Amino acid sequence: MIDEKHIMRTLKELAKVPSISGTSKENLAADKIYDLLSDIEYFKNNKNNLNIHPIENDIYKRTFVSAFLKGKKESKDIVILTGHFDVVDIQEFGELKDIAFDIDKCTENINKLPLEKDVLKDFKSKDWIFGRGSSDMKYGLALYIELLREFSKKRDFKGNILFLAVPGEESNSEGMLSAVSYLSLLKDKGYNFKTLFLSECSTPKHEGENKKRIYIGSVGKIMPTFFCVGKATHVGNSFGGLNPNLMISEVNRLMEYNMDFSDSFGEDITLPPSCLKQEDLKDLYSVQTPLYSYAYYNLLTLKMKPEEIMEKLKLIANNAFENTIKIFKDNYGKYSDKISKESIEDLDIKPCILTYEKLYKEVEKLDKDFSNKIDKMVCKWKKEKLDNQTISINIIKETYENYPNKKPMIIIAYNVPYYPHKYLNSDKKEDKYLLDKVEDIINYARDEYNIEIEKENFFMGISDLSYTGLSKDFNIDSICKNMVGINSTYMFPEKELKKLNIPSIVFGGYGKDFHKYSERLNIPYSMGIVPNLYVYALNSILK
Repeated sequence: MIDEKHIMRTLKELAKVPSISGTSKENLAADKIYDLLSDIEYFKNNKNNLNIHPIENDIYKRTFVSAFLKGKKESKDIVILTGHFDVVDIQEFGELKDIAFDIDKCTENINKLPLEKDVLKDFKSKDWIFGRGSSDMKYGLALYIELLREFSKKRDFKGNILFLAVPGEESNSEGMLSAVSYLSLLKDKGYNFKTLFLSECSTPKHEGENKKRIYIGSVGKIMPTFFCVGKATHVGNSFGGLNPNLMISEVNRLMEYNMDFSDSFGEDITLPPSCLKQEDLKDLYSVQTPLYSYAYYNLLTLKMKPEEIMEKLKLIANNAFENTIKIFKDNYGKYSDKISKESIEDLDIKPCILTYEKLYKEVEKLDKDFSNKIDKMVCKWKKEKLDNQTISINIIKETYENYPNKKPMIIIAYNVPYYPHKYLNSDKKEDKYLLDKVEDIINYARDEYNIEIEKENFFMGISDLSYTGLSKDFNIDSICKNMVGINSTYMFPEKELKKLNIPSIVFGGYGKDFHKYSERLNIPYSMGIVPNLYVYALNSILK
């Protein structure tokens, strides 16, 4: 049995490390995890089984941690336990920012901030702890560290347990993507990945709900990007040009909350798309209208194919362009009437929609060295520490500026990163084995603890589970050819993922309000029940 006090102690130590995503401070968490594992007797005696791995070409020089625990009974089977140690920023904590990483102090003082009814109820119950990373997801790492400590004492199991702690999940999943190469090397050495557990917490679907869940898959994510090129003009002659801010506003009006993009699988349904960023590319104030604007969107997938998504995006872009021209013409007509001037019969602009793939091919025909020029620019932008998404927008701009047919248009692309949707398929032998184990866990929880755990198809929070494998028939080309920055700012290990294809589930504690100052973890279930369910599951798989 694992003492829940040990998990709580480890969680509090991990939470105190301010490993904010997309910063060099993530390395502090990697070092802390390494130190905690180094204190385990097995790893003191088997130092080669505990390692810190650098992420290649990472601007923050981030690392991930691996710990390989061998059972006394030799086998090439491996069970993987994984989770991320980066957390989102703490700006929303306001006056409590100084204690956001201190679980004890944050839990004691969280009521100094405005609390909604459900949060206040949990606070008063004393069954919850608060603080950044408490549920997303340093609890999961603390759980796995203590599981390693427990299983290392006797090692009376057959096979191996591999623990992977990775950075970057809240940004571009740089850690898990890098770990794929490490897993691929193990595969080449003949190891068999029996299953993978990701310890993200389950969350309620709505206020007042109290169901606990195991997820047998994870939602996918793709980021459609619309890059609008207008026609610049002096603001004193606004009808002499076409403002791309109007174009992108029309795109946003048609995209935001558009249920045509909401994907469904059985009873599961994704939220519609939402804009993550929208702006023009005008750096300084002047009385000239902008030339470029863009927006990119969070679009979740369960089964939608890339080809299907692109056709819908083309329709949105065309409608937005036509709407823009109509708004222009209608208002120019009204303006002409007021100044008693004859209105123009036809604006010399027609809707023009290009995919990034087509734009790039046209430019490359004219300049065979264009890809090398872009690579040099990307190196420069990386040194300036621009994020991957901004670099992608810069690449689209540079590509257009080398395109000979200069005119207003909307360029459709995908920004990075890309998360494939993934779920267990009962028709596959390996997946069926894990599905049976999930049922065993659910039955054991009911019989031993009188707890009902629901099996759900998809973890809807986006997760590193997406990078545990791809089916061999998945057509990644339809995405990658329009994904800006692929293989320069962002590496997608297609071949390695198809080689791995690890049966994987999401199973963790119970938490609420990820990414909010009211982020919290339920103690009785997370500390008292989940660890014992893991011991039961691992003993069953590694018997």
